[in-house]
Amino acid sequence: MDFVDSGLLSGEKELFAELESKKGNLLLLGLGGGREAIFFAKSGFRVTGIDFVKEMVDKSMAHARESNVEIQGVVQDISQLDFPHGSFDVIWFSCSIYSSVPGRKKRIEMLARAKQLLVPEGRVACLFYWNPSVRHGNKRWVAGKLLSWLTLGNFSCEKGDILKNNQEFLHAFSNQDDLHAEFAEAGFEVLRFVFPDASHNAGALLRKIH
Repeated sequence: MDFVDSGLLSGEKELFAELESKKGNLLLLGLGGGREAIFFAKSGFRVTGIDFVKEMVDKSMAHARESNVEIQGVVQDISQLDFPHGSFDVIWFSCSIYSSVPGRKKRIEMLARAKQLLVPEGRVACLFYWNPSVRHGNKRWVAGKLLSWLTLGNFSCEKGDILKNNQEFLHAFSNQDDLHAEFAEAGFEVLRFVFPDASHNAGALLRKIH
C-alpha cells in the first residue's frame, strides 16, 4: 500500500495543478493498483477508472476501500471506450499509456473517441513517454518495420517505436511539433506541456476544442 498511497509523481502533480477545477467526473485510463485514482478521489473528483485486467480493477477498488474513498472500476480496453457522450469533465491517461498505443492513426482515433466522452471544453491530461535521445534514423526504422511484419506484430511500426527493457512496447516522442499536430488532429488544443528533468514520463494538458 505504500506506493498506492504515495500520491502523484512530480510531473503528474504539475499537470494536476493546472486543472482549473478539482471537482466533477474524472475518467482514469489505466487504473493499475489505484495510486492515481485514490489521490483524485481524495481531492474531490468522482473517479471512474478502467483497466483491461480484472484483477487490477478488483485490487484498486480494494485499495480504495482501505483508503476510505470510493471509486468506480470498470474492466475495459482503452481502444473500446464505452460510456455516454459528455460523461466526464477530465480524462487522465495514466503514466505512459498514450505511448503504448501502436501507431499514430490508432492514437488519434483513441483520443478522438475519448473526446466524445468529455463535456464542452473538457480537459485531458495525457501522459506519454518522452525520450529525445532515441534515434529515429531510417535504418533503425526499416529494421523495426521488417521485424514487425516477420513476427506479425505491430504493422503500424513508426519511427520512435521502442521495446523498453526488451518487453514493453512504447512510442518515444521527441518533438513537441509532432505532439501538437497529433493532438490537434484529434480535436484538442495544448494548454501546457510538462517535461520532468529526471523522468521520461512527460505530459500535456489538453482542452477539447471541437
